[in-house]
Amino acid sequence: MTEAVEPHEVVIRSEDDAWHWLERATRGGVPDRIRLRFDGWPVFALDVQGQDWHSTVPTRVMPSLLEVQKDINRAYANVQYQEPNLRRLRDEEKDDLEIVVKVEEGSSKLSADLCVQLTKITEAAMNRMSGTEITVTVLGLALTLVSSVMFRQWLAARKEDRQAEKQIALSTQETERLRIITDAMNKRPEVRSFGEDVDATRNRLLKATKPGDVMAVSDVTVSAEEAREIVQTERERARDVEIEGEFRILGNRTDKTDGFRISVRRVTDELTLVADVPIQLDYAQQQVIGDAEWSKGKVRLIVEAEMLRENFTRAVVVHAESVESSDT
Repeated sequence: MTEAVEPHEVVIRSEDDAWHWLERATRGGVPDRIRLRFDGWPVFALDVQGQDWHSTVPTRVMPSLLEVQKDINRAYANVQYQEPNLRRLRDEEKDDLEIVVKVEEGSSKLSADLCVQLTKITEAAMNRMSGTEITVTVLGLALTLVSSVMFRQWLAARKEDRQAEKQIALSTQETERLRIITDAMNKRPEVRSFGEDVDATRNRLLKATKPGDVMAVSDVTVSAEEAREIVQTERERARDVEIEGEFRILGNRTDKTDGFRISVRRVTDELTLVADVPIQLDYAQQQVIGDAEWSKGKVRLIVEAEMLRENFTRAVVVHAESVESSDT
């Protein structure tokens, strides 16, 4: 019997460590079994100077801090459940991922140590990824959120888009690091999806500034006047909803390789939608759906969905059971 090989442990103590190992991973230069351990890094840091910021935190910035938590939760869900659906998280997982924001005494410097959260994402990744995939995914997520390089690149792109007077020039090292993270995003869609979420959160943070404020995110400083030049209309995000009830099956597409897709109409209010039935759904429940389609009867469904501007952007059946009724 082959003895199990212990994962090679890599300790990440700084941003430089993270870039070093991410670059190695994008080139395939890490062990196949790896465990990342975080010691003192990453830390999300926010420092704001202004008349409302004297050992206090104005409520206008709170939604942005909550978005940082949601971004991390989505990233974990994407790694653990292969979809960035917050409804998939159990209460204990949410507790494990909860961020604690510290405010330094006598200042308005906010910081959150994310070592625990990144460790949880690493553990989720180890269940289904190779060493290279773990390293690219986890370090890509961490650097996307806290690296000064990523924030400076976002600011530079926004200033260029808005043709702002004061442009941002990136150093040779920053340009090389952007190449590395772009490679990571191309290899792991979880990192690219997370980057889009973080960009929206950065935009919301800058929108929270008032005249006279100076905000530093990841040690990169932006004045309220600069922020007004570059913030964009906030990207509307899809909201998670749960739909349940008795439905009739209107159609069934079986050309998907990871399950099938059904069109359904709810009996009570004629709500119509298209939902995926994943191959992971219990086979007996899949059979219940098939029987309802064949008999033109009703089936009780629980569907997890996302809505954007009152339209369903995603819907997945998570439970199905037969309906016993003489009136079909």
